[in-house]
Amino acid sequence: MRYSLTFVDELYDQLIDHLLDGSDNEKAAYLLCGLSEASHETRLLVRDFLPVAATDVLESSRLQMKIASRSFLRAIKMADASRSCFAFVHSHPPEIPTHSSQDDREEAALFSTAYSRIHHSGPHASLVFSDRIKPTGRVWLGDGSFCPIDVVRVVGKRLRLFFDVAAPGVDFSLFDRQVRAFGKPIQGLLKILKVGIVGAGGTGSSVAEQLIRLGVGKLLIADGGRLQDSNVTRGYGSRLTDVGAFKPDLLERLAVDVGLGTDVKILDRPVTFQSVLKEFRECDAIFGCTDDEWGRSLLCRLAIFYCIPVFDMGVRIDSDRCAISSVKGRVTTLFPGSACLFCRGRITPEGVRAEMLGDVSPSEAEGLRRDGYVVGLDEPAPAVISFTTSVAAGAISELLHRLTGFMGPERTSTEIIFRFDECQMGGNSTGSQPGCFCSNQENWGRGDQSPFLGTTWRDE
Repeated sequence: MRYSLTFVDELYDQLIDHLLDGSDNEKAAYLLCGLSEASHETRLLVRDFLPVAATDVLESSRLQMKIASRSFLRAIKMADASRSCFAFVHSHPPEIPTHSSQDDREEAALFSTAYSRIHHSGPHASLVFSDRIKPTGRVWLGDGSFCPIDVVRVVGKRLRLFFDVAAPGVDFSLFDRQVRAFGKPIQGLLKILKVGIVGAGGTGSSVAEQLIRLGVGKLLIADGGRLQDSNVTRGYGSRLTDVGAFKPDLLERLAVDVGLGTDVKILDRPVTFQSVLKEFRECDAIFGCTDDEWGRSLLCRLAIFYCIPVFDMGVRIDSDRCAISSVKGRVTTLFPGSACLFCRGRITPEGVRAEMLGDVSPSEAEGLRRDGYVVGLDEPAPAVISFTTSVAAGAISELLHRLTGFMGPERTSTEIIFRFDECQMGGNSTGSQPGCFCSNQENWGRGDQSPFLGTTWRDE
């Protein structure tokens, strides 16, 4: 089991500005966190930042501070009331980047109190900041022991990951041209990443091909569809002799054939099954490559509830009697603070409901179709490999920008629009609509709850 902690960038910046304000004395704060408990990783998802008030600091120097008990008891009470995990954070001078022996003694008592007063499962955590990009953390367990926090993520306009573990060995000679562009640290980071792909068709297979060749270490791919003969014209890694095979299987084979060491886990059902989507809680980023609105609606909620960036994409070709009138594509980046696909009008509640009925109650859906309430289900749309590949490449570029910032620090766009027939490309930063679940900050980093994502699920 590994442990991690995830911030939305706004809260991270507020915390850093408080802790490292230029003064010599130690500063401290508390964090209230949601929780994600998956098979191989437990994540603390920061939901609130509570600075220790100056009036609660009894003593403070460059190397130590003493805080009034009322301060942390108040924060612990808030954690209990909100069913949050509790974290204590403080600054250190640059020459002491990790917890000190004094921290060991004082935190043992602090977290014993936290476990006795917070009446729900932990874990709780502590972090030390000696620099803006050098957080060191640990998780305190109920028995008084602690484990290191392996990674701290900051999600927003950029995707920043601070690891407390050594990067796995990378043969940089294999990625020489990429290293010349982004450097060895980014290549090492790509090796550590776990990236999800939802949908293994035209855009999904292109995304997988590019991530494999970029050197991403782990891929999680979900798709319940089997390859049809008409899919081969745009499906990377597919052959006519593969018709009938599960699409994710072909991408697993592709990774083996390329031979760069990418570890691929496949799920041969769609993310509209709760057990499938839960697997994606362990991803650092997710590419939404599914055509259906139901699946996309769930990815919107996952991005908000678990602070996982989702790069959702789509291609639309308008054609009448084999004459194209327009070709448009988009890549929409979803994370807390950005507008979801409902807010942007990319999906609708009516479309989601129609697809749900089509999957779980076909007879009811057919009755609504006959009555004119449901249209367009199961009608194949035009698709061409050049357009699906271009949009997939745009999504990969979005990930690379958020990891490296190569598009510049001022870039704020959360959606890229491709107008292929007009030779144009643009972007926007549409805001959330009032009243939408994505604009409600109570949902940011909410994490595990019952029911999962606060929604109902189909039978497994």
